[in-house]
Amino acid sequence: MGGNLISQASAESTAETQKEVAKSQGVDASPTIKAVPGTPDGVLMMQAQALFGKLPATMPGSEQDTPAMIALGEMLYFEEGISINKTQSCNSCHPIDNKGTGVDNLKTGKGALGKFGDRNDPPTMNAGFQFAQFWDGRAATLADQAQGPPLNPIEMGMPNGEAVAERLKDIAHYPADFQNAFPDETDPVTFDNFAKAVAAFERTLITRGRIDSFMDGDKQALTAQEMEGMRTFINVGCVQCHSGPNLGGMTFQKIGVFHKYPNDKDPGRFKVTKLESDKYVFKVPMLRNITLSAPYFHDGGVGNLAEAVDQMGYLQLNKKLQDVEINNILRFLTTLADAERTTASPLEVKGSSAAWVPPLMEDIPQGKEGDLIRYGALLVADTYAQLGHGAKDKKMRFSGNGLNCTSCHQDNGTKQFGLPWMGVSQMYPQYRGREDKVAGLEERINGCFERSLNGKAMAVDSKEMKAMVAYINWLSKDLPKDVYGLVTPKFEGPNRKADVKKGEEVYTRFCMSCHGADGNGYQSMSAGGSGSHVAPALWGANSYNNGAGMNRLLTNASFIHSNMPLGTVWNHPAITNEDTYDVAAYLSSKQRPQMSGLEKDYPKLEKKAADCPYPPYADDFSQEQHQYGPFQPIKAAKKKK
Repeated sequence: MGGNLISQASAESTAETQKEVAKSQGVDASPTIKAVPGTPDGVLMMQAQALFGKLPATMPGSEQDTPAMIALGEMLYFEEGISINKTQSCNSCHPIDNKGTGVDNLKTGKGALGKFGDRNDPPTMNAGFQFAQFWDGRAATLADQAQGPPLNPIEMGMPNGEAVAERLKDIAHYPADFQNAFPDETDPVTFDNFAKAVAAFERTLITRGRIDSFMDGDKQALTAQEMEGMRTFINVGCVQCHSGPNLGGMTFQKIGVFHKYPNDKDPGRFKVTKLESDKYVFKVPMLRNITLSAPYFHDGGVGNLAEAVDQMGYLQLNKKLQDVEINNILRFLTTLADAERTTASPLEVKGSSAAWVPPLMEDIPQGKEGDLIRYGALLVADTYAQLGHGAKDKKMRFSGNGLNCTSCHQDNGTKQFGLPWMGVSQMYPQYRGREDKVAGLEERINGCFERSLNGKAMAVDSKEMKAMVAYINWLSKDLPKDVYGLVTPKFEGPNRKADVKKGEEVYTRFCMSCHGADGNGYQSMSAGGSGSHVAPALWGANSYNNGAGMNRLLTNASFIHSNMPLGTVWNHPAITNEDTYDVAAYLSSKQRPQMSGLEKDYPKLEKKAADCPYPPYADDFSQEQHQYGPFQPIKAAKKKK
């Protein structure tokens, strides 16, 4: 994810709104480190350089590696012949093809014979920068580690190293390849040389993200919110363990310093040292690419990153982090993702080249008008607590799930192509085919409450409605009508039926780290069961209902492509068009709350969108095709009428 993900002004506006939300949660969101005048945060940069340092250009030991060793190691990394039934390679559990980061996204590793181990598979990317390998640190080097899985009875199941070498000798090209890599040896096809070659290749697996540009002095590489996340990461104490260029991988630590970790079956490093003091001690994992490597912890016991952050705060630091703190840390962690693996082609957009400059919260006027705008900003950012089940006054409960308005409208409605509210006021009143009438902004907001928030409409003359409209009007002022950045870019999708199974794979790789394997997102411990989800639910009871716009495949795909995973910006997308299409279909296939009366939508059926997943329709195409595509034939038939 290259470039500045949201404008500095947008990030600052978001940070100001977060402070208001934080006040309502009882947490001080003020920075403890002040920015040096004239820089985004010069003090923070110096502190980060001291705590994290720069990632070296090469890994330790690479000075002895030759191109022939590296080439051989790459072939061996993908070689399935080293497993007992010739079905599994290093890449099976640590995939690096298809933009993988060396993790299989499974709770624990699955072996060649279908058995599962008892530990989560750690990533191979950047592994050589660590001071030891495996969760318990039993291997000192990459070469030592490479010899473990082939002989592990649960993993690859080979009887001994000699058997691995014999397998390789029987594969035609390997004797010559080993001879090229180890020219001074008379019998180079050995298990030790296998490990040396694999290690040489793994020493080339280095990833770099936007944090590296920041560490190199690019003060614009991170947004204000991401820098606030770095500050939070440092100040709450995460950096006590997660320091150095990999933000971890350099120390051992007991899991459960202040509170016991629920799963006590694995004694950790105790298995290696037999020291009582090493019970439940594990190597601190590195955090590079952490947003792409769910599930988490040594046992894969935590399915999403928000929960992992929350659990670490409680178990290791004796702190129940507030939602704003967790969200800030998540924003920072996105900067650790490899730029190459999180870059795809942007969608084409049309509009004027006018600058996208969100207003700053500090510029809201004082007095009643300003108070109303600030109240509106609070309502959309903390909807669940103010207007949902978290509201103390039951009469104020209008939303019916765990979402906030800003779950969809990114960065408090200021993000370009992130369903912004900037410019929305100029678009209303407008004709909407779903209701077949011209409606104002108030009716549009109520539509969101009834569908996206799975709740009920509020009085259009209520203080809360007036406040939300006031906030949107304030964001919209002075913005040209044709500036590009409004709504989301148009997404056509490939001319085929979406592949739900492929979409599940994409979800696992890019989305599961925030929203979990069950799609329910995460509600923090500090919320105590009564707060909104810091990571929103994408299906299930806490998500939007089947009548929401996000339940339409093309609508959702456009949003995903321009905004997800967390921190993505429209002109530096992370997921390809094809993958976006499929993952949107996967989300559409999931169970969610059902809205009654949808058959009354679109009184003029010819106005119904091609990707509307619920009947009736004005054409003869099936409901399945309207839900999963291909949509091009539907649109073409509509044009002929």
